[in-house]
Amino acid sequence: MDIVVDDPRRLTVGYVGRPGDRMFLLEVEDESQRIQFLVEKAQVAGIGDLLGQLLARIGDRPPTDWDRDAMALAPPFQPIWRVGAIAAGLDPEARRFVIELTEFVPDDDAEARTARLGCDQDQARRLAAHAAAIVEEGRPRCRLCGRPVEADGTHVCPARNGHGPLTV
Repeated sequence: MDIVVDDPRRLTVGYVGRPGDRMFLLEVEDESQRIQFLVEKAQVAGIGDLLGQLLARIGDRPPTDWDRDAMALAPPFQPIWRVGAIAAGLDPEARRFVIELTEFVPDDDAEARTARLGCDQDQARRLAAHAAAIVEEGRPRCRLCGRPVEADGTHVCPARNGHGPLTV
């Protein structure tokens, strides 16, 4: 592992920008460092889902109320690398959670960096809830096709026979 943070003071996800043009980050901080990783919206949703499933295995679940301000990203926003793969695990006896990150490397010859982030049960609960909440802060979805509706309300729905240009 290139980066190991087993007992972070903070572990959070967040974004910079406005819906439709957001940069998502995973941030971990301990006594000596704060590290940010660039992630995709789907990866943030996946982190929340994975942690929620692991919490369910021990009879717990994400909270419905948590300190959202404490989960905010801290500037400056300078991710060290883009995450390609994410894995999560649980030591049920110790009630410790582990998130492993692997760098996205477009060149097959390059060596991908890795990171292991540990957290306790309470941190996992808050992270799962916060991840789900920030994913939901995106653009509203069309009730017919599920694609995002633009901020100005424009949307040409393929479910309505695709009349007009599709939004990307």
